[in-house]
Amino acid sequence: MSDVVVGAVLRAAREQAGVSVARAAVCAGLREARILRLEAAQTAWSAEQAITLARLYRMPDAQVEELRQLLVPRHHHVLPDLGAHVGPRLAALESRAVSIRVAARTLPLFFYGWGADGTYLTDCPDAGLPAVRPRPWPGCPVTLLWDELMLEYGYIDAPRTAARLRHLAGMVESGALAFRILVPDFHQPYEPVGSELTLDDTTSVCVSEELFLVTYSNGPRAREKSDLLDRQLAAALGPEQSLAALRRAAERWDRA
Repeated sequence: MSDVVVGAVLRAAREQAGVSVARAAVCAGLREARILRLEAAQTAWSAEQAITLARLYRMPDAQVEELRQLLVPRHHHVLPDLGAHVGPRLAALESRAVSIRVAARTLPLFFYGWGADGTYLTDCPDAGLPAVRPRPWPGCPVTLLWDELMLEYGYIDAPRTAARLRHLAGMVESGALAFRILVPDFHQPYEPVGSELTLDDTTSVCVSEELFLVTYSNGPRAREKSDLLDRQLAAALGPEQSLAALRRAAERWDRA
């Protein structure tokens, strides 16, 4: 998983620095095709290669050190990510996504980071939390799966709960977000699986964001989560029913 993250980050840094693939290849002593394969996570990075290119791209020392830490041998199925530059790394990874699916019991923290330049959730009245790892709203389809019970739980107070639900309904109506409700079923347990990113090379990556820690996985556990998400979406209410449930919940909280 570290190769996917490092490749996405270094490709974004190279493009931002205006460095050609040919120049990067000469600097690292590699063929151009090898650079492209590394950036696409089709082959494994070495720490030396990554640091050499990061220096060429004039990345800050702190980011170079974080890249080095990402390439320290760890369990190859799960990679924790903790540092000052997690947001840009996630943005680079999300820029390669062709679809993102999210299953969460509450409004995920990253919704306060997506679109933090003044779009979408930052327009929601009294958001209540600062932007977490601010980055652009993804340029690919996003589906949010919610447990029906979440429509019954308040957020700070009734007016702000209603405002948040209406705002989400507006995002669905505008086409910015696909929204599905999963009705509780003891034979189909709900498990918030975090985010599933399908990348442009068909790689599937599960990302779990907490307040201070981000975890990436594309091992067996990620495949299990993807299969579970497939089953949950198959059992969920349809798009129109889910939107209607969202609107009804907002009306209930308006009357509360």
